[in-house]
Amino acid sequence: MNLEREARILDEVLADAQKGGIVVIPQLKPVIEEKVGKSMALSTIYRMLARHGWRKLAPDTYHPQGDKERREVCKKNCPKP
Repeated sequence: MNLEREARILDEVLADAQKGGIVVIPQLKPVIEEKVGKSMALSTIYRMLARHGWRKLAPDTYHPQGDKERREVCKKNCPKP
């Protein structure tokens, strides 16, 4: 598959993500496979996304404006579940 075809497929499949939506690649895998017409490894899909400038983003584990000292105190003193 050439880069232009990859780009067209990703444009179709990732339309919501371009508007700020969340993309879950394992859920997209069957859709991409259907458009390509063959089975693909998950790693192949991740590499295809990387070739076209997509990258994995995950939320931070804490708020950037949070109080780091209070977080540390809580880690040490708060009861564990």
